[in-house]
Amino acid sequence: MTNDEDATLYETLRRDILNGVFAPGDPLRLSVLSERYKVSATPLREALSRLEEKRLVVAQRNRGWQVAPVSLDELEDIAAARLALEEVMTAEAIALGDLDWETGIVAAFHRLTQTDPGPDGGDQAARMAWRQAHDAFHRALLASVRSERLRQSYGDLIEEMQRYHDVTIYAPHPVVPAEEALSEVHSLKEHEALRDAFLARETTRAQRLMRRHVSHTLDVYRSATREDPKKDRTARETTTERMRP
Repeated sequence: MTNDEDATLYETLRRDILNGVFAPGDPLRLSVLSERYKVSATPLREALSRLEEKRLVVAQRNRGWQVAPVSLDELEDIAAARLALEEVMTAEAIALGDLDWETGIVAAFHRLTQTDPGPDGGDQAARMAWRQAHDAFHRALLASVRSERLRQSYGDLIEEMQRYHDVTIYAPHPVVPAEEALSEVHSLKEHEALRDAFLARETTRAQRLMRRHVSHTLDVYRSATREDPKKDRTARETTTERMRP
């Protein structure tokens, strides 16, 4: 495979994990992946090793790779990193944003309002389209930040948290029933408030809204696992259960 093909395989596998095609704890057997993606084992090993560095995949001795399990500890770590980045990036984005930046925010919000996630989030294609519009809106808010590395790190954290949205709400055995959380996840009011705060250059208000928005997934997951600690333990032990002979 060429370097471009290797990169495409890595991105495809990464996207499938983040989009829930492979659930937390699912075994990633080379024979199955080779058939699915029509590639040999060598580039798959390279892609999986890179994904292990990103903490999306874990390797177990004599058992190969599997999708990284989820846990409250990891979600809290992801949320803390995202909140820290957003605090700094929000201030810089508002300070540096120009007319093109403002136009990008307005356009991204309009696309979000016109993207239907489906009545219950059960349609995967509709859910993925909504997610892309949602993530594009958040990236547009911070697009005027100078550092490309910061923007890339921020995009990675958005996608990692999105995996928890899926596990919490959409998985075959979700942490909480979808109907309890979908109204918040798909709420346009919060996104509209974010749009208005950024366009009005109200830095303190924008930072506060960003914190509240990010905290929703964390609060839902934390509440559910506090009520039933077995749920979080089960999420962390999914790999062991699925790989057991």
